[in-house]
Amino acid sequence: MKSDDYPGRKRSVGMMGLRAPAAVPQFTEQVSRAQMLAMSKEEDSPADSEATANSQTTLAEILVEAIKPSPYQPRLTVNEAAIEDLANSIQSIGLVKPLIVRPVGQGEYELIGGERRWRAHKLVGIRTVMAYVRPMSDAMAKILALTDNEGQEPLTEYERGRSYAHILESGDEPSQRALARRLGVNVSIISRCLLLMELPEAVRQILDKSPGLIGGLKAKEFIEFGKTHPDLLVQATTSMRDEGISQVQALRWIAQKIAEQKGNPEPSRATSKAIKGLGTIKIDGRKMELRCEKNVDMHSLSEQLAAFLETINLDSLKAN
Repeated sequence: MKSDDYPGRKRSVGMMGLRAPAAVPQFTEQVSRAQMLAMSKEEDSPADSEATANSQTTLAEILVEAIKPSPYQPRLTVNEAAIEDLANSIQSIGLVKPLIVRPVGQGEYELIGGERRWRAHKLVGIRTVMAYVRPMSDAMAKILALTDNEGQEPLTEYERGRSYAHILESGDEPSQRALARRLGVNVSIISRCLLLMELPEAVRQILDKSPGLIGGLKAKEFIEFGKTHPDLLVQATTSMRDEGISQVQALRWIAQKIAEQKGNPEPSRATSKAIKGLGTIKIDGRKMELRCEKNVDMHSLSEQLAAFLETINLDSLKAN
């Protein structure tokens, strides 16, 4: 029998089996699993938690002017140029990810997630915005404010550490491990960010306005200097803010000042000297680096160098 189902065949409007459109779910893929995890109770099963979150949440179009900022917003600074770029994107393709708000009065809402998107709407004068509306406690509002993903402008480690500390101090979560489970992150991330709260108060006041100055792999070094030489750390952090020096330069400056105080000043900058036929010797603080030319036998050189170093009078090398 010849099939009547082939490309280009005209189909009747009243085709049998035509289904009505499915209802739009209250949550879409734009809500991260971290946010769903945060909204679930630890004692619930995953299925029960998701059902509970869905039943309490609605997707609605609300007035931008009816939304007020959250007191639990972890972001300390806003990049105005990035907001303008986001506003242009929203005007061109629309809002990809709805806001998250909670009702706080008749027709009034508190912003939980999406402050950059909310600011972008205000910047271009868009009167309404799509948002997930969900009643929630203050504790839940703090958690969701952290899990909200702002795309190309993530929170700094200091901003996250500040929020983590506030949540733990207020008793909203009993431990770092419990907070990590609620946020869906490794507990080592919580611990690393919380270490920044050990910086001297004067340094933290600078970071409150410039939170990206200290973080990453160098954070522990700043924290150690904060315990032993807090005044030098404040000066270095100020230079990072005002002069734009890097973390490496700031740490090197602190080490140099400490050495000067001990009467053994470090060289202020790296120096190098070329040795014909061998390579280049570079001295940077207490480090010496020998970079050899390609035709040098490194194994033979190391043996000769070791033999030579054994003949050196060590007393002649001591700094005055």
